[in-house]
Amino acid sequence: MRVIVKSLVMTGFLVSCGTTEESRYRDTEALERPPTVTSSSPTREQRVVDTSSIPKKKDRTGLGSDVYQSTRTQLTIKQPLDEAWSTLGRALKQSGIKITDYERDKGLYYVTQDASDNEGFLAKATAFLGRDPTVYLLTVKSAGEETTVTATVANASEQDDAAAKDGAPGNTPESPEDLMQLLFNTLRDKLEE
Repeated sequence: MRVIVKSLVMTGFLVSCGTTEESRYRDTEALERPPTVTSSSPTREQRVVDTSSIPKKKDRTGLGSDVYQSTRTQLTIKQPLDEAWSTLGRALKQSGIKITDYERDKGLYYVTQDASDNEGFLAKATAFLGRDPTVYLLTVKSAGEETTVTATVANASEQDDAAAKDGAPGNTPESPEDLMQLLFNTLRDKLEE
């Protein structure tokens, strides 16, 4: 019985609180209203649909057909000069070809391809006794939308004289042709982003 009495008293209290007849709570004219937005066609909602797509990551490595060899000492990259310069730099690093110097404004890379890099520990340890590795000059030139890269032996006359004094033949096992073939294979098949 006590529960019933408490329920009736509580209900009466709540009803008495809810019947306040104050006008300030019933009049909503003073409240701020949101602005009305008008559109050119009120019956249709205008939507902007983005149809662009995110480019997919290439499934293959290398440039593929975007690089080709013109001659044994020249290759062509189907990229503008600035892009080809950075692509060539990455390919040189990935090929293990050492960049000794470069002059970007002239389009020149000075690189070495040391045969002892591919040999064992003993060959590397005694490499300082032998002659210096051959320095190659890679010339990068713009040809419209393509870029050509040409390899030559840097200051070939000095290097041939040094080789003759050492009793070695003028042609080293590493030649500009070998260097370009290695570089071409890296650019075509193995170049990573």
